[in-house]
Amino acid sequence: MPASGLPAPAHRDIDLVVQALEAISPRWNAWVLMSLTEPARYSDLKARMPWMADGQLHPKVRDLQAAGLVRRTEHTRRHVIYTLTDRGIALLPVLDHFAAWGSKHLERPTVKDPVTKKSTTRPAAKGEEIEDALHLISRRHATTILWALRDRGATTGASLASSVLVDAHPTAVYHPLKHLSDKRLVTRDHEGKFVLTAAGRGLTPAYEALTAWATGQPTARRAPARPAAVPTQRTSQTAVAGAVLRTAPAVASWKSGDLFSHPPVARPVKAPVPPAGGVRR
Repeated sequence: MPASGLPAPAHRDIDLVVQALEAISPRWNAWVLMSLTEPARYSDLKARMPWMADGQLHPKVRDLQAAGLVRRTEHTRRHVIYTLTDRGIALLPVLDHFAAWGSKHLERPTVKDPVTKKSTTRPAAKGEEIEDALHLISRRHATTILWALRDRGATTGASLASSVLVDAHPTAVYHPLKHLSDKRLVTRDHEGKFVLTAAGRGLTPAYEALTAWATGQPTARRAPARPAAVPTQRTSQTAVAGAVLRTAPAVASWKSGDLFSHPPVARPVKAPVPPAGGVRR
């Protein structure tokens, strides 16, 4: 992450948050973590995520081990157990916050009706809500820009560039700003300055929880949602392993039945722009 002109304490926090996102935001990593709320053999993990082949699942498990979130215990050659580390357990309440944000602000996924051939919306599994939310903010510079807009309010692109991308050309800030605007997390006010939408401001509790986890502070928990069906298969994505600081464990708010749970029907988002259906996945 390039150096920024933000105050030093915030800069250190942002670096830790970005580092954490590199470990947990790659596709399926959150699903693996949630599948390990109970100790499991590798065959158990495969059964809990049947859409993933060995070539997809094994690298995910290995990367999460390298990140200090998953522990591999070999009792015998044929008896290997995977569990969450204390650090992995402490992350589960953070994922709850992203699930809650996704259930409120993300567009509903669509599926084609096999009879009518028309697209219709469907409930999103909690794992989908989490990883889609993480994907939105894990893009390069996205977190730093959202952080700056949260702290400063309406800001020009030039001002953002001077504080967020001090070692890059000022115009480099507009590509991530376009991404955040396309995803309806950022918009412009009547003066043309960039501001957070209601959905962008709604990320604050999730960011606070992630910052607390990344810096080793206690993380507030959320109540788990109702269980639901296993989602359909989706494409995989290359994992990015990141070093994660180890701190005291927190109590997990997830149970094994929460993995495939989904939120209630989507609620409208009140934002400065007129989005159709909420934040784009």
